Amino acid sequence: MKRFLFIFLTLFPLFVNAKSATDLVGRYVLQGVRETGSTLLLKSDGSFEATYAFGNLDGHIKGRWQRTDDTVTLASDGHSDVAELFKDVPLAVGEHCLIRDMGDYKACYMRQPRLPFSGGWYLGFMAPDYMDVWLETADVTDVRGITFTTAVRGTVAVSQPENGKGNARGWPGPYVRGKGMALERLDLPERIFIRWQSLTEPQTYRATLEVPESARELMLREERIDCPMGGWQSAYRDAVVIGLAPGGIAKLWVSGPCFKGTEILRVQAEVEPMGPDQGQSDGQYALPLEPAAKAYIEQHGIPYGSW
Repeated sequence: MKRFLFIFLTLFPLFVNAKSATDLVGRYVLQGVRETGSTLLLKSDGSFEATYAFGNLDGHIKGRWQRTDDTVTLASDGHSDVAELFKDVPLAVGEHCLIRDMGDYKACYMRQPRLPFSGGWYLGFMAPDYMDVWLETADVTDVRGITFTTAVRGTVAVSQPENGKGNARGWPGPYVRGKGMALERLDLPERIFIRWQSLTEPQTYRATLEVPESARELMLREERIDCPMGGWQSAYRDAVVIGLAPGGIAKLWVSGPCFKGTEILRVQAEVEPMGPDQGQSDGQYALPLEPAAKAYIEQHGIPYGSW
């Protein structure tokens, strides 16, 4: 039998208040273990399925599970190498993890969010026409208290109409989504820290957006709507969109493929005292202005106060 080393994780408290076995039903993914992939699905009928992949060892197994106090015990079927890894295995019940003690190492099977839409929720960024932005970091903390640092970075969605036909005043809309990514392993957001370079000024800003409970309630609300693409259907708002504008203005909406953006909050950011890249780039900004943006600003200026 091969030996497998698991990285010791200290990020998560070890115990929860809930004692019911049904509270643990769900999907778990192994976190923080190099070159190892594993999932665990606990079902309400007391059965489980698991996958494991490490080097040449790769397999899918089934078995039974039960909870006693703060311990879940797995009993796999069969005698394969993967099945042996899950045979009579005790897992400590953590706040966000099922924790397997491997002696000098511990492995965390992190519980995956149970959201009504598949593929996680989307975090997108945009800016007014011509107002180029480089996002240094977006650090997202979900309602479980788990933080994903640098969840999104890079250029944000900015329109650069030719011949100056765009209008930098106000925000694009009403259907907003921006440029970003789906966050499959995070629950809905509680807090988002952002630091960005406003290339049009230029200036570097930072802000923390505290996402209110009302925004999460709106995202979990299923509604019947006449969708621009597909007609009448039931849909959710599965996206958080953040607009970044000169002067350090950050605005947050929730939206979905069928919904116009609903404004949630507007924040005045503070100037980052360390400058771009927190002083690591000798004051140099990430990118030069796009030619269309430069031409627009030279002709019209920056419309501060319009966002």
